Amino acid sequence: MIVPMKKVSVVTLKTLQQDTLNALRDLGVLHVFADRVETDRGEHLREQSSAIERALATIPPLEGESAADSPVHGGPAIDQALQIAEQSQHLTDEQSQLQDEADRLTRDIERFEPWGGIDPQALQELSDADVDVALYEVLPDQAETLIEALPQAIVVDRTKSLVRVVGVAAASAELPTTPEPMTVPAQSMAEMRRRVDEIRTRRSEIDSELATLSPQRPVLLAAQGELASVFEFVRVQATMDSEKELTWITGFLPHHLVDEVREAGRRNGWGIVIRDPDPDEQVPTQIRNPKPVRIVQPVFDLLGTVPGYREIDISLPFLLFFIVFFAMIIGDGGYGSVLFLGTVAAMLRGRARGKRAGVGSILMLVLSLATVVWGAVTGNWFGYEPFSRLPVLRDLVIPAIAANNDASTQTIQYMTFVIGTIHLALAHLWNFVRGLRQRPFLAAFEQLGWLMMVLGLYYLVLELVLGSVSMSIVPRPSWWLNIVIVGFAFVIVFGQQQEGQNFFVGVGKGVANLITTALDGISAFSDIISYIRLFAVGLATLAIANAFNSMAAGISDSLGGVPGAVIAALILFLGHTLNLAMGALSVIVHGVRLNMLEFSQHLGMEWTGVEYAPFKTRS
Repeated sequence: MIVPMKKVSVVTLKTLQQDTLNALRDLGVLHVFADRVETDRGEHLREQSSAIERALATIPPLEGESAADSPVHGGPAIDQALQIAEQSQHLTDEQSQLQDEADRLTRDIERFEPWGGIDPQALQELSDADVDVALYEVLPDQAETLIEALPQAIVVDRTKSLVRVVGVAAASAELPTTPEPMTVPAQSMAEMRRRVDEIRTRRSEIDSELATLSPQRPVLLAAQGELASVFEFVRVQATMDSEKELTWITGFLPHHLVDEVREAGRRNGWGIVIRDPDPDEQVPTQIRNPKPVRIVQPVFDLLGTVPGYREIDISLPFLLFFIVFFAMIIGDGGYGSVLFLGTVAAMLRGRARGKRAGVGSILMLVLSLATVVWGAVTGNWFGYEPFSRLPVLRDLVIPAIAANNDASTQTIQYMTFVIGTIHLALAHLWNFVRGLRQRPFLAAFEQLGWLMMVLGLYYLVLELVLGSVSMSIVPRPSWWLNIVIVGFAFVIVFGQQQEGQNFFVGVGKGVANLITTALDGISAFSDIISYIRLFAVGLATLAIANAFNSMAAGISDSLGGVPGAVIAALILFLGHTLNLAMGALSVIVHGVRLNMLEFSQHLGMEWTGVEYAPFKTRS
């Protein structure tokens, strides 16, 4: 559920501005849109924070470190951290310069090594004696022309792709400038190699010096938290408006926290103005759900998605369908068992350390159990058919959807289309109910039209994808095309109705959008078909598992004995681990997509929300 918000303005005296902000921060309930506010001090704080972040990225971490380990906090922590950051930056700058120099020297060594020992000092002595020496690298078909043009030529090396020639000119003779001679390095090969060794040694010393700063990381972490708090304070302060002796700050808070602000206002002598947000105003979103539904929140956190304040909280349907999608995509009871046992083990380890199980762990338990159930009814255990014939397990298999039953292919495809149709129909039914409470309520009947179109197009999908096979699964009514036509008419008639507008004007606008509506209908048709990915990805997971099982069996038979068993076990472990990882990735790519794209599009959601994050003291 998206919590209703109130817009609140807190009015105080200019002389009490600092105290008021401190009190509001301690109260920790007011969301202020300060993310777009820029100030000179804020820029300075950002630079300091960046310096500390660079130091944290450079200095090796300590095990189990935290900001609480720091002996200093507040302003002193920031000052000390900036000194550490400056020292770290000096070392990393030196290291970067040394690395650049080492790279340049290494390139020169690799380039001039085929020439043998080049001594720049000897070349300079020859030049002082009026003897010029130049080094040329040319293509084989250019070598003879160059040699003929040189007063004296020495071929040092000849390969299929390159010829290296030394040109020598004494007295008044001149060396050609085309092709351009190579630039001789300022150091000899021995000197360059010695310098590379010196750089390597110095870089190791720098690594050691950075490691000595590791005990100071808690100071950096503490300062980072302090800077974040100060930065937030400065930006919130910059949002305040003033007039004469008064100043005020405006923000948003959940409706059930209004009394807390009123009470704080009475204690501090503030003026409080409370009102509903304007219809076109950006409002932060806070979602509060029952504990069983709250377990889906880690998925939204991973995706970084927040519904807009005036959109819908889809947590419950997202969770229910996501469980089904996860189970069908992973599709293997053995994999589900591994995930379940791994999650239980992680929870027990955490409990031994005094940590409570998080909602993410509970979600994984639910998802893995659903996968075990789906694997059990389809008889799929690590892609190995004999497992499904074991006592107890064979009694759980539903033959119509069994993995070893070729006829189950059409049945499971049919199931995916049913799931897709229910999913999309739910979106339009939900919109229809919501629309009846809005003005004009006639516009809600557009959603009823889309609902009819989705239900009718479902039968068209069965006809085109499953063909005559679908008739043996579900009889197709003769009126399916009529319901599509009626639904299309509803969309045309009611889709453009607006408050204060003549009904027939809305109908005219709907007719004008006829082509767009038809294209949207085609999109709805393809959306239903897209749910077949649940079958396709699950089938791919099963096929890969079978492939690794066959590979392991072949290796075991061909090698025999202990070596064959060991290699086969290794193949099984690596193969099934890879397959499970690919399945997890498929859940993100496909399972989440069906909720976040197909379902959300039919709901009309844009996920443009900003999460409610009150201005408060950060620990």
